[in-house]
Amino acid sequence: MAPLPEGSPWMTAAEAAAYIKRGKRFVQREINAGRMRGARVGGRGEVLTRREWLDDWVLEHATPIEIPRRRRFP
Repeated sequence: MAPLPEGSPWMTAAEAAAYIKRGKRFVQREINAGRMRGARVGGRGEVLTRREWLDDWVLEHATPIEIPRRRRFP
């Protein structure tokens, strides 16, 4: 993954995928399906997204889990 330009809030699909620990194709599919926010730029169909949009998506799709406490025996 290439480092983000200093001060740029925009990420490519590959950078977004690395950020949320998923594949580039997964990110592109989610954006194309309208489930993840993105912006199409240029004539080649490049997709850009922003870190805060990705954070919102993860929070929306996160399933809370309960971790049982371990009992300690005396």
